[in-house]
Amino acid sequence: MLHFIKYNLIGVINTLITLIVVWILHQQLDWNLEISNFLGFVIGGVNSYIVNRLWNFKSTNEKRSEMIRFLVIFIFAYLLNLGVLEAVKATLAPGGTFVSFANIFAPYVKPGYIAHVIANVVYVIASFSLYKCWVFKERKVN
Repeated sequence: MLHFIKYNLIGVINTLITLIVVWILHQQLDWNLEISNFLGFVIGGVNSYIVNRLWNFKSTNEKRSEMIRFLVIFIFAYLLNLGVLEAVKATLAPGGTFVSFANIFAPYVKPGYIAHVIANVVYVIASFSLYKCWVFKERKVN
């Protein structure tokens, strides 16, 4: 149970890092949403690997192969996130399915940021499952 709590705490910290980076780059500096999203995930991903390896999973696996597995899952989960981001962004755009939903938050945040938050939830669920089951799973040393 402690392992699960630690993983989720790290996930919350990584999510906050990602959200803050995207908030600064997209919301405040008006950078492109996809670039802001990518940079937020890269910074959160680096933190995720380091803290999960050292503190949560206390991995003794060979670093190179573990980093490769981490990168594979990171890219997969990021591409999943990007697909959800684009789909939600399209539904919140003018003429989109949920444009009235986006208008509720319009005085406070851009629709793209709302799309980012929703896509981030999908990313967290997918990456948690795959990191736990494949990346940081203890490997037997021969």
